Amino acid sequence: MVGMAVGLVVMVIIYQVISTYEGVKRTTTSGADTQQNGIFSLSTIERDIRAAGWGMPTADVMSCATYFTYISDGTTSSSVPNFPNAPVRIIDGGSTAGASDRITVLWGSSVRANVRNALLQNVVANPTGTAASNLQPTTKVALSSTGGFVWLTDDIGNCVLTRVTGTAVNAASPDSVILSHDPATGTATQPVYNPPAGYMTTNGWPSTYSTNPRIFDLGTLTQRTYSVISGSLMSKDYFSSIEQAQLANNVVSLKAQYGISDAGSQVVNSWVSATAGWAAPSVADIKRIKAIRLAVVVRSPLKERLAAGATVCDITTAAPVSWPGGPAVDLSNDPDWRCYRYRTFQTVVPLRNVLWANLT
Repeated sequence: MVGMAVGLVVMVIIYQVISTYEGVKRTTTSGADTQQNGIFSLSTIERDIRAAGWGMPTADVMSCATYFTYISDGTTSSSVPNFPNAPVRIIDGGSTAGASDRITVLWGSSVRANVRNALLQNVVANPTGTAASNLQPTTKVALSSTGGFVWLTDDIGNCVLTRVTGTAVNAASPDSVILSHDPATGTATQPVYNPPAGYMTTNGWPSTYSTNPRIFDLGTLTQRTYSVISGSLMSKDYFSSIEQAQLANNVVSLKAQYGISDAGSQVVNSWVSATAGWAAPSVADIKRIKAIRLAVVVRSPLKERLAAGATVCDITTAAPVSWPGGPAVDLSNDPDWRCYRYRTFQTVVPLRNVLWANLT
């Protein structure tokens, strides 16, 4: 009997050890998943912010008075949503529980985006697929091939984004080239960016560029928006496919701020959220944005068990912090948010293409 009693006690101890070990293992494994999702999410956004502004005629784009863009998936047509006049644009998510910011980045692939190329013709008719609607730059230097994007601008402040659909030799001027930008029908995975004549007329697109018309080559254009939707980090690229792409799961919050300098300086001396005057910054203020600070909050995939006798989760008792003094992270939209563990990944990313362009 004594031996049986001792054996039962030993078995209970063994089961307790195994149970404790399994709990620790689950927590450790889920912690590794959290770290992997966090590092991947942060590094992906950071990489694109570092590229922001590349291949863009930055000063000219920022100085536009009116932007004309178009996107169609074959069903709906509109201007390109949230098209920024800045390399990086933050859209504040507000103070609602569970709200996250959105970050939009913009860059091109051309190494000669700042090469100004005048247009031979001052009148650009609505695209009809005829010679009358083609663009005729004065030279063929620094111009995009078929499929690339170009900016059309003038001194009035009109800025039109269009996509090159074909090139041809200009018989009247052999040193130049003729660029066609004909409309077409798009799909969800292959949208189009050149509007038909009716859309241009209805939406007040310019038909003439009579004051110093210019064209800039952008090459392949990327406008990518990062957001948090239903616990996942999502990206949407308006110039390749307008469908959302899931990048990582268990991402519960994304917070960001602008690092700004004084006018005429390149040194960041304060950080501001994209609210009030910085929700839609002026051209002068955009030139003061030199860096982006961001934080990604990731949740463990493991919902921890209640402690013995407990009725409320207490694994996490306080909301995660973006960074000291930074935007608040409110996860109370999920009634079980205290049952999970969280990790915050943060960094500061300089806008190197803005700094190198010496925009002040």
